Amino acid sequence: MKVFVQGLWHCGCVVSACLASLKHDVIAYDENKLLIKKLKKNILPIFEPKLKDLIKNSTNDEKLSFVDNLKNLNKAEIIWFTYDTPVDENDRANSENIIEKIKRTLKKLNSKKYIIISSQLPVGSIRLLESYSKNILKKKFYFFCCPENLQLGNSVSSFFDAKRMIVGYRDMNSKKNINSFLKSINSNLIWMKIESAEISKHALNSFLASSVTFINEISIICEHFGGDAKEVEESLKSEPRIGRKAFLSPGAPFSGGTLGRDVNYLNEIAKSKNLKTNLLSSIKPSNENHKKWIYHHLEKLILNKKIKKVTIWGLTYKENTDTLRRSFAIEVSNWLKNYGIKVTGFDSNIKKFTTKLNEKIQQLSTPLSKIKSIDTLIILGKSEDFLRISATAIKKLNKKLFIIDPNYFCNHFKKTYKDRYLYVGKPMKPMPTVATANNFKYNFKNQVVLVTGASKGLGYEAAKYFLKYGSNLMICSRNQIQIKKAYEKLIKIKKKNQKIFYSATDVSSYQQVKKLIDITIKKFKKIDVLVNNAGVYGPKGHIEKVNWDEWVKTFQINLFGSILLSRAVMPFFKKKNKGKIIQLSGGGATSPLPLISGYAVSKAAVVRFVENLSEEVKKYNIDINAISPGPLNTDMLKEIIKAGPTKVGQKMYNKSLEQKRNGGTPLFKACELILFLGSKYSDGIKGKLISAVWDDWKKWIKNKKLLQNSDVYTLRRIIGKERGFEWGDK
Repeated sequence: MKVFVQGLWHCGCVVSACLASLKHDVIAYDENKLLIKKLKKNILPIFEPKLKDLIKNSTNDEKLSFVDNLKNLNKAEIIWFTYDTPVDENDRANSENIIEKIKRTLKKLNSKKYIIISSQLPVGSIRLLESYSKNILKKKFYFFCCPENLQLGNSVSSFFDAKRMIVGYRDMNSKKNINSFLKSINSNLIWMKIESAEISKHALNSFLASSVTFINEISIICEHFGGDAKEVEESLKSEPRIGRKAFLSPGAPFSGGTLGRDVNYLNEIAKSKNLKTNLLSSIKPSNENHKKWIYHHLEKLILNKKIKKVTIWGLTYKENTDTLRRSFAIEVSNWLKNYGIKVTGFDSNIKKFTTKLNEKIQQLSTPLSKIKSIDTLIILGKSEDFLRISATAIKKLNKKLFIIDPNYFCNHFKKTYKDRYLYVGKPMKPMPTVATANNFKYNFKNQVVLVTGASKGLGYEAAKYFLKYGSNLMICSRNQIQIKKAYEKLIKIKKKNQKIFYSATDVSSYQQVKKLIDITIKKFKKIDVLVNNAGVYGPKGHIEKVNWDEWVKTFQINLFGSILLSRAVMPFFKKKNKGKIIQLSGGGATSPLPLISGYAVSKAAVVRFVENLSEEVKKYNIDINAISPGPLNTDMLKEIIKAGPTKVGQKMYNKSLEQKRNGGTPLFKACELILFLGSKYSDGIKGKLISAVWDDWKKWIKNKKLLQNSDVYTLRRIIGKERGFEWGDK
C-alpha cells in the first residue's frame, strides 16, 4: 500500500523504514527542510541500531522517499502521523502544536482517507480531530489510533517483533479494509475503541513508572533495615503473577520525559473530571524524591573532602540511543558543577560532544581515560563496554575509587571495592535503629530550657521533647493567644515535679527580651539551655519591590532576636561556666534563596554569629551551634505556597508543592538533634552548622577532638585550589 508518513524524528524514521522494508511504498514527510536534506544523505537525527542500514536499503529499492512538501499527499491511501511529542522539564507535553499540524494536513486531504495516529496525544484528541473533519472541513476520514510501542535503543526489533499491536477504531467497514495492511505489520491485532487505545498507552507507561518508583521505595526500606533490594527483586520476579520482565529493578529514577508525560496525561484528565487518583498523583513526587539517593551519597563525599573529580559512564537517558533529552546524568553533572566538582564523561553512543555539552562534561575517549586521577565513578549507562572492564584492571589504576552504580549494572565491581561500591538497595553499615531519641539516655531533670517560637511547629515539638526527658520549661512566642494554648497542652503532659511558664515575647525587642530573661531567672534561678527557634520568612519578591520595613523586621527577628537572647543569657552561662545555645538556621544559610532574601541573608548571618560567639566564649564551656532542620511542613511552608510563583519564583513554588505532597522532613529528626545539642553528649561541640537530615551527628561523640579542630560544618570561603582551579590562587 502507499503510505504517507508525517513527522520524522524517532518514531517517524523507524515507522517509515520498517514499512518500506515490508515492501510498502512510503513517502516520508517533515516540514524541516534541513532534516529532509540530511535524511536523503542517510544522516539520521537520532541513533538507533539497525535503522541506518534499513533506510539505506529501502531508499535504494525505491520503496522509501523523503520529502519536505505535501505535493504527493493525496497519492497515498494511508496517512500515518508519527510526530514525537515534545516534553518540557516538568513532563508537560506540547500536544497542541501536533494537533495543529495534523489539522493543516487534513485540510489538504481528499475525503475517505485512512488516518493512523501514533503520536502520543492525550485521550480525546482523535475525537476532536473527527469533529473538526466533519463539522469544519466537511470531510469524511477513517481515524485509527495505533499507539507507538517502540523501545528506544531497540526500536527496529521491537517494531518487527512486537507481541501485539493495539488498534483503536470507530468504523467497522474501515476496520475490514485496513486489516490486511496492519496484518502485514503484526499478526496479533488487538482491536478496541479509539479512546481505549489512547488510554492504553497512558496506562502502560504509568504502570511502568509506578513499578520503578515502587521498587525504589522498597529499596530505601531495605537499606535502612539490612535487606538487600536485589534479593527482594529476585523474590518478586520469581512470582508467576509478576514475572521476570517486570520493571522491578532497583536503580536510578526514571527520566527522559516519556513515562512522566503519560502519568501527567492521566492525572490531568482525572483532575478535569474531579476524580481522585491518589496512586497516580504520587508517582512523580516519589520519583523526584528518589533523586536524593545519589545526591545524599555525593554530598557525604563532598563534606568529607573525598571528592573533587568525577567521571560519569553513560550520559544518554536510555541505552543504545544518543538522546540527552531529560537525561539524569546531565542533571547529576549540573548538580556536581554547582559544588565546583570537575566532571568528565563517556558514552559510546555520542561520538562528539557539542560545545554546550562539553562545557558541562569533558568528553573522554575511553571509559578509563581519567580513572587514575578521579575520586568517584558514577555508572548510569548500561553499555556492554562497561561490563567488559574488569574490576582488577580498575583497581590497578585507582584503589581508592568510590563507585556509585545505582542500577547495580557493573556488579562485578562489588567484591573488589566492597564498601566503596554503592547501589540502590544496598544495606547500610552499621544498621541504624528505628528513629528515636532513646539512642542516648537523656536526663534533663532540674535543668531549665528556654524555647522561643514555641507556640507551634518545631518550637512546640522541641519543648515537648525536653519535657519528656525531665526538663523545666520557659516557652515564648509573639502571639499571646497561641502561646497560652501551647502552654495549656504542655501542662497536661508534664510530670508533677516539672514546672512550665510562658511569656508573650517579641524577641526583636530589647526590652521584651530583658523582661523574658528576668522572669525566667526569677522563676527558676537559672537557665541551662537556650533554643533560638523564633523566625519568620519575611517579605517575598524582588529586593527593589519588597516592603523595606518588613525586610528589616525579618532581620530583627531572625538575627537580632537570636543575638539579643544570646547576649542576655551570657552572664548567667559565664557565671556557672557552662551553657548550651541551639540556634535554628536552615534554608538560605548555605545556598541562595532568590526572592526570599531577608530570610536567607539573616539565616546565613545567624550561622556566622554562632561561629563568632563560640570563639569568643570557648573558655567558659559554652557550646553554641546552629542546626538546619530540613524542609518542614509547617505554617512557613503554607506562606510560600500562598505567596505563589510570582513572588517566590516558579522553582521555589514547585519545590514547596512537592514538599507538601511528600510530607517534608519529620519534626522528630530536628527534635532529636536539638536534644543532643542540649545534652551532655554534645559537650565540646561548638561553632558548627549541623543538618538534622544528612549529618550523622550520632557518631560525633567519638570524634569530638577531630571535629573541633577542623573547619567542617562551618561557613568559609572556598578558594580555587580546592576546586582544582590553579589559576586564581597564589
